[in-house]
Amino acid sequence: MANIYDYMKWRGDITFNERPFNDVDNLIFSEICYAEMDDIVPGPGEGTVTIKELSEGYTAHGYESHLVNNPKETLELAEVSARFCDVKVGSYINRIDHDKQVQFSAVTFHIPDGTIYVAFRGTDNTIVGWREDLNFSFMETEGQREAVAYLNNIAKENNSMIRVGGHSKGGNLAVFAAAFADEKTKERIVEVYSNDGPGFNEKISKDPRYLETLNKVKLIMPSFSVVGILLNNKSERTIIKSDATGPMQHNPLVWQVNTTDFATVDEQDPASIFMDETVSRWLSTMDDKERMALVNSIFDSVDASGANTLQDIKLSKQKAFFAIAKAVMKFDATRKKELAIILKKLGAAGMVVAKEDLKATFEEWKEKVART
Repeated sequence: MANIYDYMKWRGDITFNERPFNDVDNLIFSEICYAEMDDIVPGPGEGTVTIKELSEGYTAHGYESHLVNNPKETLELAEVSARFCDVKVGSYINRIDHDKQVQFSAVTFHIPDGTIYVAFRGTDNTIVGWREDLNFSFMETEGQREAVAYLNNIAKENNSMIRVGGHSKGGNLAVFAAAFADEKTKERIVEVYSNDGPGFNEKISKDPRYLETLNKVKLIMPSFSVVGILLNNKSERTIIKSDATGPMQHNPLVWQVNTTDFATVDEQDPASIFMDETVSRWLSTMDDKERMALVNSIFDSVDASGANTLQDIKLSKQKAFFAIAKAVMKFDATRKKELAIILKKLGAAGMVVAKEDLKATFEEWKEKVART
């Protein structure tokens, strides 16, 4: 089935002035945001380059092999497309801080229709990036605060109307930035896109500023979502057909499109719903201290393996596994007990959800029998 590559070929000769910005355009910019733009795209206040220049520079620097989510083909199609080639790109920031547990990258696209699209990069292949994702469950992260500051600064640099978006963690950052930006910035925000981005912890999801932003938020997710169902995600959902199965549907390159929009379905995959309910119930049994203990246990053991990226683990699976196992064995008795209790709660949550689903199915069957 068709994906964003096909869309760019079909719509490539139609400019933004001829056909307005749509949800698929949003995903394309979120995908391009994954490109390493160091030494290609200027930083804040330093000017812009075109997408064509970005694509040429990306290839020249040999960046194509550095990312899990590779935007090389997206860039190559964009640079020969009348719709995208003249889009200006600027205000690029890319920062990884292991001590503060933050992986943050953002860039701004200046669209020929006079608007801007502020894009936040999702999780890359760094271990610190994945650790930050799980930190969402119990704390406001440094990356979220940087997203707010970035959006406010971009708004001060120009008077354009603003769209904000991102894929995966980038979607979470987009929603957070829009919710907690300055009031003058918020007035200029047209739409906020979370492309299969995770939700928020209970404190943030109850904040009036977050709730007031929901009417501008579009949560776009595949039928089998793993990331988009995490935590409290109160935005209205658009569910997309996918060419992949299971967790692989998180990859935006397998989301199905038609000539002008996404190909949608009415409901989530039952397995995704089961996972959603199980994880939600599990997290509801844990306080912030327990959540932090779980995240620290996982990533302290990974750090002990010497791995800095997912690629490091993939290239030496056996070595990484034994290093992680060795680190876990060195946990003190208290930490081992905490981890065992948390994992036991996960199993219990799954059993409760399974029983509830079975009961609901039985009640539905009884009603059908009664009507016959």
